[in-house]
Amino acid sequence: MDFSKTWYGAGLSDIGLVRPSNQDALAVLNRRGLWVVADGMGGHAGGDVASRIAVETTVRFIAGDAQDRLALGKDDPARIEAALREAIAFSNEAIRSEARRKPRLAGMGTTIVIVLIPPGPALLAAVAHVGDSRAYLWRRQSLRPLTRDHSAVEEYVRQGLITRDQAAMHPHRHVLSRALGIETQIEPDVSLYPLEADDFLLLCTDGLSKMLDDRQIAATILRAGPSPEAMCRALVEEANARGGEDNTTVIVVGQSQRCGAPA
Repeated sequence: MDFSKTWYGAGLSDIGLVRPSNQDALAVLNRRGLWVVADGMGGHAGGDVASRIAVETTVRFIAGDAQDRLALGKDDPARIEAALREAIAFSNEAIRSEARRKPRLAGMGTTIVIVLIPPGPALLAAVAHVGDSRAYLWRRQSLRPLTRDHSAVEEYVRQGLITRDQAAMHPHRHVLSRALGIETQIEPDVSLYPLEADDFLLLCTDGLSKMLDDRQIAATILRAGPSPEAMCRALVEEANARGGEDNTTVIVVGQSQRCGAPA
């Protein structure tokens, strides 16, 4: 199915103002209804390699091995979820295999967040993630998180040990509880969400979310206007204006007619 006349995404990745290199990776496959963001683990050897492998393996699997199954199972949520879980499992093993082949890359890892809008009449977004790269839904000028970070502080919040405000400044706020490439088995969170015609989806690395809270992200989107490219530029510029402490990567997806995408 050609998604270019239905859902359209734009992406932007920026090194920021502090880091010596960009360890993020992204993929925008509008004609496949697939968008991916990954963030190599800062301070670990090969973070850029891990994020690149994760994105390339996911794209190869969804656009290749899983394509026929997704087309046949377009009305089968279980098949869609299974395809995303398999893509992440293959990506995890691909990273670990490369680390075994090149010992200097031992310990490399990455986050990942995937949005797949499968073929079929239903307006559904399948969202899968591991780590603290996020997906959001922008609907009627309101921002809703679709993912919850796999991090130490998120677990503290869930257990009621700290508040959400305390989490923002906690010394363990960047410690991940799950990442690709670290363990033999990985358990992603996968969910399906109904979409409406005027919705936008935002994927981002923590280079955005640790510089802007959700209210600031929403205000920046609102100022930027209804173009995915304009939203991406505005979000990256705002992250850098607030210090740019990390690489920032964003993808914004909306319906083609609404956001003036090329036919």
